[in-house]
Amino acid sequence: MDLEREYSPSSVAGGSSAPFEAQYRRLSAAARDAVGDRIVTLAGGTQLVQAQQADAPLMIFVHGGYWQALSAADSMFPAAELAASGWSYASVEYTLAPKSTLPTMVGECVQALIELAAYRRGRVVLVGHSAGAHLVAMAALAQRPPLHIDTMLLISGIYDLRPLLSTSVNDALGLDLRRATALSPMLQVAQPGPQVTVAWGEVETDEFKRQSRDYAAHLDGHGVAVETLECVGRNHFDVVFGLTDPRSLLARAILTEAV
Repeated sequence: MDLEREYSPSSVAGGSSAPFEAQYRRLSAAARDAVGDRIVTLAGGTQLVQAQQADAPLMIFVHGGYWQALSAADSMFPAAELAASGWSYASVEYTLAPKSTLPTMVGECVQALIELAAYRRGRVVLVGHSAGAHLVAMAALAQRPPLHIDTMLLISGIYDLRPLLSTSVNDALGLDLRRATALSPMLQVAQPGPQVTVAWGEVETDEFKRQSRDYAAHLDGHGVAVETLECVGRNHFDVVFGLTDPRSLLARAILTEAV
């Protein structure tokens, strides 16, 4: 198996992540303009748009980028549509590799959840995409989450880091087998709690699909209420645009109050 290709999601999606990252940034800039001064930046850099309703639900989003790219500001693209539907939205900030390590990133996500607990009004949906799905799984399934979460959505994640050791992804991460094992949600006891949906795009590599299916089975084996969802016609990068599309099964799985 060519692990370098299998763990390069762009290998089946146009050959580069750059156009998709540019689209995230462009749509996020437009969303930030739309919500204007309603954006609050928390102590750790997480960006929050609060709905005015007293019982507004909250989506918390942890971005991808292979732990090495993107930011909270680049991941605000769902904010305007969610705000118009009566939702609050938070985009979590964490420090990227190689400046930071994976344990530090997990800790920063836990701290962001602690900060956001003070803003919880209604139900909470926690979403992680790609690297963000791994961080969410470590912060809120491999341990007890620091706030009540009603629904969790993990999109196109990597849950067993050991295959990355022989790929260029690890150049910035600097993992060895011991650390990759300790930081793999697949290899940790899962904590039952919220309803979890493990999702991925139809246009993904075989390894990304396998990891998602295997992690869903792992969660089920630990008593976690879990469903799986393959998003037809979507790839690793554009699958997240289904989050606010009322026609999308992804949105219907988590945002039934908003669509």
